Amino acid sequence: MRSTVTAVLVARSGGDWLDQTIASLSSQTRAPDRIVAVVTGGSEKVAAQLAQAGIERIVTASGQLPFGEAVRRGVSVIPADHAATTQAASTRDASATTPDARTTGASFGEWLWLLSEDSAPEPRALELILATVQRSPSVAVAGPKLVDWDHPERIIELGQSLTHGGERWLLRRQELDQQQYDHLQDVLGVGPVGMLVRRDVWAQLDGFDPALPVYDDGLDFSVRARLAGYRVIVAPASRVRFAQLGIAGPRVDRSRRVMRVAHRQARTSHLHRRIAYAPGLLALFMWLGLPFVAVARVGWALIREQPGYMLGEFTAALRVFFRPGALLASRRRIRANQQAGWAAVRPLRIDPKSVRTARMIDREAILAAQGRLARELHFIQTGGLAVFGASIVAALALCWWAVTQTSLLGGGLAPLSPIGELWQNTRTIEGVPADPFAWVLAVLGSFTFWNPSHAVVLFTVAAIPLAALGGWIWGAQLTESPAGRALVGLGWALSPVLLGSLDAGRFPTLILAVVLPWLLLAATRCRESWSWAGVASLLAAIALACAPVLIPAALVLLVVGLVSSVRGIARVLATALAPLVLFAPKLVATLTADPLNLLLDPGITTAFAPANPWQLMLGFPEFGLDGWGGILDTIGLGGPPATLLVGVLLLPIVLLAVLGLVTGKVHFTVLHAVLGGLGLLTAVFSSKLQLLSDGAAPVALWTGSGLALYWIAVLGLAGIGTTVLRRAAAPIVAVGLVLALVAVSPIAIRLATAQTDLAAGGTQMPALVQAAGAVNPGQRTLVLTATGEQAVRAELVTGTGLRLDQVRTADRVTQSTDEDQWIAQLVGDLASTGNDDELQANLAEAGVGFVLLNLDGDSTERALLQAAFDQSAALTSAGQTGHGLLWRVSGVEIEAVTTEPADTNAWLSGTNFSGQAVWWVQVVVLLAMFLLALPTGEVTERPERRRKPGRLAVGAPGAPTEAEVAEERADPLPEEPTEGSAR
Repeated sequence: MRSTVTAVLVARSGGDWLDQTIASLSSQTRAPDRIVAVVTGGSEKVAAQLAQAGIERIVTASGQLPFGEAVRRGVSVIPADHAATTQAASTRDASATTPDARTTGASFGEWLWLLSEDSAPEPRALELILATVQRSPSVAVAGPKLVDWDHPERIIELGQSLTHGGERWLLRRQELDQQQYDHLQDVLGVGPVGMLVRRDVWAQLDGFDPALPVYDDGLDFSVRARLAGYRVIVAPASRVRFAQLGIAGPRVDRSRRVMRVAHRQARTSHLHRRIAYAPGLLALFMWLGLPFVAVARVGWALIREQPGYMLGEFTAALRVFFRPGALLASRRRIRANQQAGWAAVRPLRIDPKSVRTARMIDREAILAAQGRLARELHFIQTGGLAVFGASIVAALALCWWAVTQTSLLGGGLAPLSPIGELWQNTRTIEGVPADPFAWVLAVLGSFTFWNPSHAVVLFTVAAIPLAALGGWIWGAQLTESPAGRALVGLGWALSPVLLGSLDAGRFPTLILAVVLPWLLLAATRCRESWSWAGVASLLAAIALACAPVLIPAALVLLVVGLVSSVRGIARVLATALAPLVLFAPKLVATLTADPLNLLLDPGITTAFAPANPWQLMLGFPEFGLDGWGGILDTIGLGGPPATLLVGVLLLPIVLLAVLGLVTGKVHFTVLHAVLGGLGLLTAVFSSKLQLLSDGAAPVALWTGSGLALYWIAVLGLAGIGTTVLRRAAAPIVAVGLVLALVAVSPIAIRLATAQTDLAAGGTQMPALVQAAGAVNPGQRTLVLTATGEQAVRAELVTGTGLRLDQVRTADRVTQSTDEDQWIAQLVGDLASTGNDDELQANLAEAGVGFVLLNLDGDSTERALLQAAFDQSAALTSAGQTGHGLLWRVSGVEIEAVTTEPADTNAWLSGTNFSGQAVWWVQVVVLLAMFLLALPTGEVTERPERRRKPGRLAVGAPGAPTEAEVAEERADPLPEEPTEGSAR
């Protein structure tokens, strides 16, 4: 008996799309026995177009119907084929007794061929798909190979499946059709477009589920057919061009609004199916958990940097939650015809490994098409692991003395406050804004929240390997030469700036040295994505917080970035957001006082002698080349020979840098030339700018911040220079690194032999003062240092000692304050004979419990002060300590010296509303930048613009030739907004 085929054509907009689809139907080598057209939207124009084309049966619906409902209405007007119905009925009756009886003659019944106005079958499409099902009598559902309307050589879909998580999975998508899959047949499901389904099976399964109007209608129908014991296959030889206009299945378009709608529809269908397919009790808990799923998915969309999907995620979950009746109806549909069971479905599901592999391939294909495919670094093969390992050995050799410590003190280092106070010190207190560096310390200290000071120690020890890793990664962006990458990595890790900062305890510069290579990497790639822009913004905030003197250079680089990237101007501007927010309170405070105070070095400022311009050009921040001047002085040579000697030692690196400047790519050489020039100018400017004083001696800004920028630029150019040397690069770099190590050997020897100013953090104050400070954190100690004849430096230390996070540059002023006058008067009263009772009362009123006379300074003046203090009745000698002579204020008991406990929640009350608002704005913006910086792992591509139909299928009358089709194969592949895909 000959099979009867009824084509059900669903139309909505009409026009050229529909004309080509009708023409394709007319050109079929095996024509449908009848065509039923369904017009959704009630368009008389479309109905007239169909009637003019010769289609007799036309069903018009007043509203826009889902594809499944439109097909249902079309099928309802098809007259029953008595012979086919009788044959199908006999098959169903026979199947109850004989397992194979249902395969006898079942395919010779009545078939429905489902098409939409944007699906044009090729001339032999129906003939080939019908031949396939006739060879397999057990088949009830078959799907064609869907190809792109404009590019018919590309596969859109060839069968569907489910992942183990229940997501829809397109088995073959966006590949060139080279008949490589024409052997495939059995699949879990097929899409609705071009589906050939037995009419009796359509009636038995009650068509498509109304709860799945857009996504997964064909897949769900196929799954139910499998559960009922029928086979579902694909006919790869049958090809149908598909424009994806949204009549059947989702609409695919470049519009972001359309893509967001498609995502919401896909999520709704996915959640509905998962609950409908789940066992009863599990389905109940899944349904009850949908509100929590909605919130979690919104957060996940935010983390994945997909804010456009947040509303869709929320509404999809709630839509399924508030439609329990649809879920129950879907579950009843499944149970009504479940004969084979889920065992017939499980073998056809896609395994997780295939899903991961396919997604990885899809991601790489999209990145390659967009020119964003990451270059392989070959970390192990090109020496990255060796450089990192060598730097770890160097760090242990130079910093072994710090490994066992839990806190460090000396130079510019001091312990950190407990975690609560550490974060409180990031806010404005009594009108004094916190330094942005306080935020860096708070974040760092939170990694070891039980002892924030330990994080400082760990970072100090790890600074060399972290800097080496960052330097190597940056070098890998500049050159393919393993020697060049090693030069940048090791040269940066063992640079005079980094080792000198380790020796002097300049913690901000250590952080800058670790962050700077990664900042350069992110800044040069911030045009590519918002994720890179977020990373660059956060790293820029950290770098500038550690080195505010680099702000002018950063502004110049920002302007250069804006001028050189018109397309990515928004992302480049975003990199300035986090630094601006962090510096905002201090910026407002300094603008009303002295704007140059914005450039003050954060943390504890120590006096130093800035290097001269020649020594700065060699990369050494301090005068004397970190020991070389003293070494040559001992043998009768002065400063110039030391400068010449170090210059000779660094000559190989300098020559490589010159070679890189001449032979490198323009954009790299210009970048490094600008970086180096700005860094050197900043260092020279810093050496001349004296905003603070140490007693009577002025203190310049730290030159190491500018030299960090200068040194990494020189090393970057040297790494570029190794590219042209090829095999000769390795020995030259080896010699250069050895000589550079010799150049920093005085610092390295001091570090390796623990001859630095750094000590354990618990020794900041004498033991008696430490114990008293632990009992009463508000108690003060007057610390005095005899600096010369009748010259004394005095400072008040609260509790157990100064904490690094308590230092605020806004408090540093060059003019004398009222507190300075009061302290000077107090020291004068201590050093002279007078009213001891009044002096004792003044000390007690100020909360001063101890007086400490340091061992440092002028010995004669210290002896005079000691004699005066011993004679004062207001002081009681506590003896000699490791820090100096200690006196206790007489009559003041430790327990009696109390202060009002700090209200840790005061800053949350209304007493400092403006400061709170600024702090919360900073928190929100920084969290937003952190979320922006997170790698999404998602790579999406907006589909290409859909052209209006201008041709028919290949082989149809008036269609293009195969040669014309081949011309378009070089076009980039469009991306379909689906839940899953496989290649």
